[in-house]
Amino acid sequence: RRKAIAVEQDAQIQMLLDSHAPTCCIVAKSHLWQVTDIIRATPQENLDMIADSVAYLTSQNRRVFIDLEHFFDGYTFDEDYAMKCCQAAVDAGAKGLVLCDTNGGSMPWDVAHITSKVVQTFPQVTVGMHAHNDCGMAVANSLMAAKSGAGMIQGTINGIGERTGNADLCS
Repeated sequence: RRKAIAVEQDAQIQMLLDSHAPTCCIVAKSHLWQVTDIIRATPQENLDMIADSVAYLTSQNRRVFIDLEHFFDGYTFDEDYAMKCCQAAVDAGAKGLVLCDTNGGSMPWDVAHITSKVVQTFPQVTVGMHAHNDCGMAVANSLMAAKSGAGMIQGTINGIGERTGNADLCS
């Protein structure tokens, strides 16, 4: 849900339900700076938006995956808060945590370390990877995430995506 709107009144959540898709993937901020300076929410408001959205969709018999935007940068900035975002989603019933390298600047060894930590902390859910290719590392980061326990990789044919693209599934 968006800030200051009840989840039942959020038009985007309603569109997901109206689609009748059995699985929904929602997007949430996981970088504390993005929360406070971009969406101008308090850290707790953001955790509540995550929990409310996931809980409501699961109460409507949807399987929920959550793309945690700016996860790797957010983890580096404030590890505790990034993990709290994961915990809020899992506690509310999410079946998957998709770790996003939204700026495409993470290094493969960092992706491996952080992905391993999330996989070990939340063994009850699928951990996924969504890598952007700004530094030419999307495929390498996706491979490292898979090697570190990620059970899902998001990518595109020929790497087509915003800015410099996403992980190229044809590589």
